[in-house]
Amino acid sequence: MSKQEEKRFTFKDKDYVVRTSNASSSIEAQKVYNKAFKKAIEEGAILKKSLEDHMRRQGLWDDDKQEEYDRLIKKSADIEYKIKSGQYKLASQLKEKSFELKRIRTQLASLLMVRNSMDSATADGIADNERFFYLITACVIDYETQKPVFSSLEDYKERADSELAIKCAEEYANFAYGLEENYEDKLLENRVLSKLGLLNDKGQLINKQGHRVDIEGNLLDEEGARIDKEGNRIDINNNPVLEDDVIDSLEFEDDLDNAVEDIKPASKSKASSVKRAKKEEAATTDEAIA
Repeated sequence: MSKQEEKRFTFKDKDYVVRTSNASSSIEAQKVYNKAFKKAIEEGAILKKSLEDHMRRQGLWDDDKQEEYDRLIKKSADIEYKIKSGQYKLASQLKEKSFELKRIRTQLASLLMVRNSMDSATADGIADNERFFYLITACVIDYETQKPVFSSLEDYKERADSELAIKCAEEYANFAYGLEENYEDKLLENRVLSKLGLLNDKGQLINKQGHRVDIEGNLLDEEGARIDKEGNRIDINNNPVLEDDVIDSLEFEDDLDNAVEDIKPASKSKASSVKRAKKEEAATTDEAIA
């Protein structure tokens, strides 16, 4: 087979192969799609082409969000063009604009999060997922045994949350849809930041001293938590991070008992006097009316 027809990958010291679907598996995949689509429609799922209208009726999308989306797309395209055409001559400008691109991508992802989640719940999206799952079972092969990794669609679904299933889905998607591995490394802003020496070999932001930082320049440890110059973890207000168990040894003066003693309930005799006064007042009012 040619390289275009299969791809070999390794997971936990075991080799696997992703192959293109043959005529038989393609036909079966379409059957799986049709069945899932019909069932989704019967259960009330909407069509993908109706998604935007549905989201507008639910208040999940409107003209303001659409305008914001269009604005961000145009802004990112403008920055990319200016970077590529060499309009930014200083490293500081390239750094600033690369960070701006990162922020724009984050904003776009946030803006489209609900839309994308609902897309997978349309009849088309549900059917697409079922077909994708089936093709994983048909096209991902154990290299040693030359047998499918998953015996059936049901077998895949039962193991879908396993590390192996997730890896197989990732590799099949990259192979079938021409997705690039480590695609974030290929993003323009990351290529620029790498050229500036502001990305490490893990694709993480670093400063000129090689220390890991966030987009605001705050120091981070290997786990991505904020730290001070001494390496101690700090919170968003630059206070030291304290463990929850310090509550067990918290020292304080208990003045709650004294506070309770200061609040004394009305005596029974006083309460009776108030009630008797109200009755007398009511009687006097009745006599005046008579």
